[in-house]
Amino acid sequence: MDTAEIVSTLLEQHEMTQSALAEEMGITRQALSNKMTGIRSFTLKDMRALAIIFDVSIDYVAGRIDTPQPYPWEKNGKEAE
Repeated sequence: MDTAEIVSTLLEQHEMTQSALAEEMGITRQALSNKMTGIRSFTLKDMRALAIIFDVSIDYVAGRIDTPQPYPWEKNGKEAE
């Protein structure tokens, strides 16, 4: 999956609109729409924001891995206690 497909899935799972996501990311709805349709590319800054907003890894948002959290026993780089 590409980033736009992953974002669409995350939006559905979190029952969030593109407008609400754009606001959370600090960009316009049109800018997000352009990224979702492939007119513009998602930047690393965008992917970082998406990872924080949806509490997933940047690798997941980028489509490099299939699971939202590659190491479920770790949280924010620290082992769970």
